[in-house]
Amino acid sequence: MNAVLNGSNPLITSVCYVRHAVGDPQASARFVSDIFGLQKVIGQDGEFSFRSDDRFRTLSLSGDHDGGTSIGIEVWDDAALEAIGGRLSAHGFAARPASADECRRRYVQSALLAGDASGNRIDFVTRPTRSGRRYFPPRDAGIVQFQGIGLRSTDHTGDLAFWRLLGAGVSDWVGDIAYLCIDDLHHRIALYPSQRNGLLYAAFEVESLDQIMQNSYFMQENQVKIVQGPGRQSASQQIFLHVEGPDGLILSYVNGMAEIGDSARPPRQFPLDPTSLCNWGSESKGVPELSAQR
Repeated sequence: MNAVLNGSNPLITSVCYVRHAVGDPQASARFVSDIFGLQKVIGQDGEFSFRSDDRFRTLSLSGDHDGGTSIGIEVWDDAALEAIGGRLSAHGFAARPASADECRRRYVQSALLAGDASGNRIDFVTRPTRSGRRYFPPRDAGIVQFQGIGLRSTDHTGDLAFWRLLGAGVSDWVGDIAYLCIDDLHHRIALYPSQRNGLLYAAFEVESLDQIMQNSYFMQENQVKIVQGPGRQSASQQIFLHVEGPDGLILSYVNGMAEIGDSARPPRQFPLDPTSLCNWGSESKGVPELSAQR
């Protein structure tokens, strides 16, 4: 399941960051760093920025609700950025070039700021800044990289059309939940039907199952709400632990997602029931999008 090509190269290559607006940035920043375990780096313009791998930052928090939450998607180059802009505009999706200041705040060379059918803000960016320093988190949570995102979708048909224009393919369905593949992994983006738009969760890969379990014990000891898990998705075989911080910010530890690569198969359909969402038997607590009970 390869992305649509621009010449010989894919249009989109990775999910590279989340910029998230919260009510109390300082409280959320303490949770992200001291509890969840991301490395805090110097931000700008009142943002709190965090690393999870060799990139300069993969998560930023601010109180700028006018700026809202946006998802960064790395594209191959400026030619790919231009092609994306043409495709989106031709199909009625809002998209505009970012200003120099907007690119500076995103730590990228160039960007196209777009919106999907649900109104989720998507930043298509080139050359996101890498860090020249070793990733060094405040506690050993076992995090090795930013893995992907879950998005709330109020217009599921329109959102699927948006991502398919960019080359994303549906690897599997659970009910109407769509897992979207943009590289060799089963999915990097998951679309969850919802009554509201926005970020559902940001997922960070850890070294092994051991770190999933250790983080579960750590969260319980520190009285942090575990939204769901430890569990395992039936479709992707990914092991997960979803935890909730201030302002409802859900972050996830994940490991072991299946690879698809170039294997040709149609997307599979799983029923929307608890065992499809987690074959270990964990159930969501208070997050309807992660539950079989809608």
